[in-house]
Amino acid sequence: MKQSQASDQWAYFQAKSIKGYLYEIQKDQIELQMKTHATGLTPEDVKIYQQKADAYAEKIAGYQGEKGAIQTEAKKLEELRDNAQQHGKAFGVAIIFLQVAILLSSIAALLKIKPVWFVGLAVGVFGLLHFANGFLLFL
Repeated sequence: MKQSQASDQWAYFQAKSIKGYLYEIQKDQIELQMKTHATGLTPEDVKIYQQKADAYAEKIAGYQGEKGAIQTEAKKLEELRDNAQQHGKAFGVAIIFLQVAILLSSIAALLKIKPVWFVGLAVGVFGLLHFANGFLLFL
């Protein structure tokens, strides 16, 4: 679940990057028009162009700030995902050993062979050790 949340955050980050880039293009285009048509523009036109360019610059700065917060959140979710994966591996190993222990105990009970039950008990203890490791990560 944390993987999908992290992916969503990175997609959101990418969307903000694209929007910011579009505003950069618009700002560059307005500045280029001001330079190329400088002789034919009235002071009022230059002021309007400059206000538009400044507005785009503010939006670009806003997107840059939002991207930083989004990136921080995405990295935090990735750390949680990695931590959950470490715990999940230990629990996965525990499940394998506990299932083998149950199987050996069942066989021992059906066939009434006590040494197989002891082996199943030993494997079960090993499975419980890995189960505890799933919570504490001491191995």
